[in-house]
Amino acid sequence: MDSATQDLLTPAALVGGAAALAIATAMVVLLFLKSTATRVVPVGLLLFGFCLEVWFFKQPSLQVGLQIYPNDAISVFVLMAALVGFAYRPVPVNDAPFLLWLAFGVTMIASFVVGLNEFGRYAGTEVRPFFYMWVAGLYCLVTGFDESDLRQIGRWCVWAAYTLIGIAIYYYVAVEIGWVNRTAHFEEPATAVFRPVGSHGAFFVAAVGLVQTMAWLRRTGTRFSGLHAALFIAFTVVMQHRSVWIAAAFGLLCVFILERRHLPSRFPLILGFTLTVAFVTAVAGAFGYLDELARDLTESTLSMDDTGGTFAARVDGWVRLWESWVAAPFHTILFGFPFGQGYRRLYMDTVIEFAPHNFYLDLVLRVGIIGALLFMLPTMMAIVHGLRAKTDSEFDYLLTRGLGVGLLAALVYFIAYPSYYIIGGATGVALAHLISQRQKRRADRRAMEPVRSPLTGQIIGWRVER
Repeated sequence: MDSATQDLLTPAALVGGAAALAIATAMVVLLFLKSTATRVVPVGLLLFGFCLEVWFFKQPSLQVGLQIYPNDAISVFVLMAALVGFAYRPVPVNDAPFLLWLAFGVTMIASFVVGLNEFGRYAGTEVRPFFYMWVAGLYCLVTGFDESDLRQIGRWCVWAAYTLIGIAIYYYVAVEIGWVNRTAHFEEPATAVFRPVGSHGAFFVAAVGLVQTMAWLRRTGTRFSGLHAALFIAFTVVMQHRSVWIAAAFGLLCVFILERRHLPSRFPLILGFTLTVAFVTAVAGAFGYLDELARDLTESTLSMDDTGGTFAARVDGWVRLWESWVAAPFHTILFGFPFGQGYRRLYMDTVIEFAPHNFYLDLVLRVGIIGALLFMLPTMMAIVHGLRAKTDSEFDYLLTRGLGVGLLAALVYFIAYPSYYIIGGATGVALAHLISQRQKRRADRRAMEPVRSPLTGQIIGWRVER
């Protein structure tokens, strides 16, 4: 036994370790009990884990035979909270959105079990993003948030967006002055475009910006809604994720179409803001302050058709992986390759194995046509409900339309990126609102009884049950 091990096994160290473990366990138990009473706690944990993921970039892990990451623990916690909630909250077992989301989880777990037998721990690596997303959606679908809960979640989303902006500013400054080694921390060459916040974080900020834009146009948000929207959209541009630009622009167009009646009253402010930004940009550019940013933005846009770039490699990979799936046996086309199969293909005489960066393709590869349909059907139900649902209040309107626009933009985002658990949670909230409205309509119908004609027996009206 070496000296380091002996130091760790001293009585003081053992007592300290046991005390730390006991405190950590007690905190987890108390937090879990708290989450059964305060329903937004698991959502707060999801947002915290998301910010933590962006901060670390390369996730820390605990080695216990397999690597345990922070989001593993958070997702298991959220799943347990959802399961415990089944004991004292009504489960919508008669509603199609819940059953479809549950069935999607079953196909995912079945694919994982098969992959675990065939490929071992690699199946766990590939299933993680799917599991995170499904669990977040399940919890938000069945918990039954009230308006105060949803307002709290909305405020947390704004705070999380500003946290991501703060992380980006920190890394820009830290890399510039040498606190952080960019090549070592971000594992990218110094010549690459610097994006301290990844695509998921940039899209999240953009989605929150879309809702703030809607609130500002309608004059129903806070007095800072316009400022929030401007900062979040500007941040999205500066992060230079091209596919996020497209998805955010599509979402912004949808907002303008939905709120076209409010655009004329806000047009002078929009025009003034645009002219001010253009003037400040021109002045800064004339003094050379934006040369590097302009160069990065230009290179980021023009490199899309570069055969040596990541975009070309992704598109070529889509073709290769699609061909492998189409050529597979019929049961694989229906249910997909098991998790752990990998994504190996050949590109420009080089073997590459990264995921396809296309959620639709990833769906059919891992859960097949059946699983893809089980995911897309409730997602489309959530979007249609969000864009068309009748609302009772301004908050209800912003909630449903905001979720509808955000999820619609996510459909564009999925073309070049995988999904992630925040989008899954948003889908769950939208489906829960849909189920709630259906239950209210059913309750209203049960509260009425038909009035029949005494002559023909046909229904001629309705009256309230006595």
